Amino acid sequence: MIIGMNVKESHLEQIFLENYIKPIIMTGNEAFTRGLYEAGVQFLANYPGTPTSEIGDMWRWYAGREVLIDYDLSINETVAFEAAVGASWTGIRAAVVFKHLGMNLISDALHSVMYSGIEGQRKAGLVIICGGDPGIKSSTNAQDVRLFSFHSKLPILEPASIQECKDFVSIAFELSEKINLPVMIYSPASLNHASSIVQFSKLSHQFVQQEQRYFRKDFNKFLNAIHWAQNNQTRLNSIIFKQEQGYFELEDQDLHSIEGKSEVKLTQCTLKEKEETQEKSKDEDQIIIEKQDVSVGIITSGLSWTYSHEICAIIEKDIPRLRLLQTYPINKQIIVDFVDDYEIELLLVIEEQEPFLEMQIKDILYDYDMMVPILGKNIFPREGTLSPQKIIDLLSKPLFLQDNLVYFEAFHQVLKKIPNSIKNIQQSLPIREPTFCPGCSHRNVFYSLRKATDKFYQKQNKRAIFGGDIGCYTLGMSEPYAVMDWLICMGAGVGITNGVGRFVNPKTQHVVSLIGDSTFFHSGIQAIYNLAKNNTPATVVILDNYFCSMTGHQISPSTPKQLNTENSEVNIQPFKIKQFLETLGTYPIKTLNGYSIKKMTRDFLQFFSLDGLKFILVEAECALNYKRRIQKETKANNQCTFLQIADHCTKCDECFSVLGCTAIQMSEDKYKIDTSRCLGEDCLSCLEVCPNHAIYKTVINPHLHFTQPNPSKENPSK
Repeated sequence: MIIGMNVKESHLEQIFLENYIKPIIMTGNEAFTRGLYEAGVQFLANYPGTPTSEIGDMWRWYAGREVLIDYDLSINETVAFEAAVGASWTGIRAAVVFKHLGMNLISDALHSVMYSGIEGQRKAGLVIICGGDPGIKSSTNAQDVRLFSFHSKLPILEPASIQECKDFVSIAFELSEKINLPVMIYSPASLNHASSIVQFSKLSHQFVQQEQRYFRKDFNKFLNAIHWAQNNQTRLNSIIFKQEQGYFELEDQDLHSIEGKSEVKLTQCTLKEKEETQEKSKDEDQIIIEKQDVSVGIITSGLSWTYSHEICAIIEKDIPRLRLLQTYPINKQIIVDFVDDYEIELLLVIEEQEPFLEMQIKDILYDYDMMVPILGKNIFPREGTLSPQKIIDLLSKPLFLQDNLVYFEAFHQVLKKIPNSIKNIQQSLPIREPTFCPGCSHRNVFYSLRKATDKFYQKQNKRAIFGGDIGCYTLGMSEPYAVMDWLICMGAGVGITNGVGRFVNPKTQHVVSLIGDSTFFHSGIQAIYNLAKNNTPATVVILDNYFCSMTGHQISPSTPKQLNTENSEVNIQPFKIKQFLETLGTYPIKTLNGYSIKKMTRDFLQFFSLDGLKFILVEAECALNYKRRIQKETKANNQCTFLQIADHCTKCDECFSVLGCTAIQMSEDKYKIDTSRCLGEDCLSCLEVCPNHAIYKTVINPHLHFTQPNPSKENPSK
């Protein structure tokens, strides 16, 4: 059995084994899952999103085998968060998991939940695990969710290793119950997906039986309105203030650590022009270098803490460095003591994305009249991810510090050792754009859509505007399809159509809005209802492949029961998207098969000519999920049907470049089909689009080694 992204059942059994003593190699997401198990969490809710999707997949497997454990694959992050809040208010430990963009959805509820808090005295903590994407590898932006804490007052912990991904879950629950507030664990994608050896611990919390659970009514606590909300706000601010003063302490766990030697200093080289009194000559350099030893300290958190260790090892200088495990709120005395005890003359604040730590540290030092120069976002980028090499590279170059141009000798010397050839190779590496899986029905949809919109423009002189959205079909933004004119957030493909479709000139342009089945339920229904309310002119194309495929094939509300083979323990009533559309009124609705390319092209053209709002529902099971499902059947008969390209192929590029099937590859100046990737007769898209009938079926029997003969040019297979 495979869970999510290739997590085998045998491995899952190890993750959820109570007395498993032997360390095992785990990813960050697996470590988080083990941490939830060890912390005695009884309810977890999530909406799948990279980089945290697998946590929900694994917990769903566990919940299907334990009576006292529950899981909810929620419609969106708001529902997931609110469900976890409600669960914790009944007296059990609860958690919610999502990617960084989910913070936008929970923001409304979060601010008031922080006022009300949780049931800490009942050991019913609430933990948010949020995965970030600083490198924008699978998101529309890199939003630094830590900044939410400045206005929501949400405490944050940042692990720095795979082991800490596990360990920090129990710490987060202990802190949550100590301060009576939800606590967030933030981790970047590079930590969620990295692997390392993890040492397990025993379960640290007892499960609460169903008969022991209850909601404790407290009018003053849970109702946030007028003076009650003001009282709750005062209580929240008091808790945060006490944390800043170090009032709350955890058993056997400090929320900071310090390493390095106080006597270690870095040589700071200051570049200065020669003064007028000094003799100058044309052949002599007009710049002099003044050197002085400076006490440098590093303050950091999360993965940057690991990078700071590597940096010190590379330059062979054990620089004093302070690691903050809790990055909001910061214990002020820790910062003051570090700067004072180590007599720091220059601070390096190393963090990815926004100056979250830096702003807090500057605020603290100013209050204590400690005017220490800080190198933070004035040299480290806000964009992308950091690495030890990137940090060394930035610190080795001349930079401005207190109106002087300086560089650090230790970093400058190390940089010289890096061969230029390595840098040139790194800079010349091409950017790889993601593409559809072989056999994916979305490829056929966009191929047909491109053909239809081009023909419609030729006939009616109306150019298509494409509303894009989040999902596998987002890949349609790339060539050769390029059928996406905006990509903002989930549901915005349809949401923005409410404006564009309403006001665009219908004589010159028409709107085609795209949305997938999971996004439809996540945040598309409201926007679609608004389109129907106003009969806004637009063609809404709903791509229903029955799964949340891009995040690991979690089930969608539209997943038919007969296809729910990997999630058989979850009894969920599927919803029919078409039935919902029919409740909106008498708008035209067309249901299409994602593997009927020519019919899709004709129907797209027909619908473009209709006035007002119309819906096209394209149904086709996710190709990868289908392939997994049928593999068991093909193993039984040991016979497979695939496609091959005949010798009379003219290389017209219709299948290779226009359709863009990745199972078709160039080899020795010929096109060939990789049978290990091709879905064969379960797709046949390339066969349908080939104008020269140069693609044919072949039956492969591994025992008989039999293949159908290659058809000749005179007798092509159709």
